[in-house]
Amino acid sequence: MTQHVLICDDSRLASKQLARSLPADWQAEIHFAAHGREALAHLQQIPTDLLFLDLNMPEMDGYTVLKHLQHQPFAPKIIVVSADIQAEAHRRVMDLGALDFLRKPIGPAQLQDALQRYQLFEPGQLFQHRLSQVGIDDALRELCNVAMGQAAASMSQVLGAFIELPIPKLRRLHGNELEMLLAASFRDPELMMLSQGFIGHGISGEAIVLLQRGSYQTVGTLLGIDNLAQEQGRLEVQMELGNLLFSAFLSGLGEQLNIPFCQSHPVLVREAPACQFSNSTLAVEISYRLTEQDILCDLLLLLPQSSLPRLEQSLSFLME
Repeated sequence: MTQHVLICDDSRLASKQLARSLPADWQAEIHFAAHGREALAHLQQIPTDLLFLDLNMPEMDGYTVLKHLQHQPFAPKIIVVSADIQAEAHRRVMDLGALDFLRKPIGPAQLQDALQRYQLFEPGQLFQHRLSQVGIDDALRELCNVAMGQAAASMSQVLGAFIELPIPKLRRLHGNELEMLLAASFRDPELMMLSQGFIGHGISGEAIVLLQRGSYQTVGTLLGIDNLAQEQGRLEVQMELGNLLFSAFLSGLGEQLNIPFCQSHPVLVREAPACQFSNSTLAVEISYRLTEQDILCDLLLLLPQSSLPRLEQSLSFLME
C-alpha cells in the first residue's frame, strides 16, 4: 500500500535534499509544505501516514505543529528533521509526540534506517510532486541555518541554557546601507562589536558579533567572568562568546561547502567594516536569543560582491 508522506520545511533546498535521499524503491507519494499552517491544512484534507517536520519556520513553527497534532485523530507519525541539535530541542519534540529526531543535513542511510526501524518501508516505486527551483538565496539560507544550529548547540553546552533560533535573514546591501545598519550600535558606548575575518577557496568575508545591552552581566555570570563593570571585563565576555559562536558557525558552513575556512584573530570595531564592503554586500543576520536569561546576541555575516561568484559556484551542486 502506498505511504502518503508530507515534507514540511520552509527551505526548498532542505525539502529537495530530503526527498532526494529517500529510497527510490519505497512505495510512497511525497507532498511538500512550506510552513506549519500549510502542513496542518494539508493533513486535514489528505490522509497522511508520515510527516517529516522542520522546527524553525515562518507562519507556524514545528513545535506549534506538534502541539496541534498531539490529540488529533488524523495525526500522522512525525519525524522531526532539524538543524537545531540542542539536547533541549530533542527533549521537547520527543515530549510532544515525535517519533524520532534526525539532524540536518540528512543522508540516505539515516532515512533508510529510520523507515526500516519504524516499519514504514514497503518496496515499490517513489512518486514525488514537483518542487519549485531552488534559488541561490534559499540555498545559502539553509546552509546558514544548519551552521547556526551547530553554533547554538556549542553555545548552549557552555552556557547551560536553551537558545531560541530564528530563521536566518539575507539582505543585499548597497552603498552606505551597511554603515546605516550598524550606525545605532556604533553610537552606543556600552556596546562592543567584535569582528573576525575568514577566507577559503576564493570566498572571503567578515563576521560581526554583537552582544545586546544588558546581556553582559548574565553571560559573564554564566561564563564565570568577573569585573563586568569595567570595559576589560565586557571585552572578555565578547571575545569568549564571539570565538565560540563564530568558530562553530564557520566550521558548520565550511563542512557543507567542503571548504576549509581560515579565520583571523577577532578585533573590536568602532566603525563600519573596510572598503571591500563599500559597494554591494550580501549580509546574513542571525539573532540568538536566551529568553529565560534575557540574553540577545547577533551574528552578522558579511560577504563582499567579489566573493559571490565563487560562492554561487560552490552552491550550484546543491541546487541541481
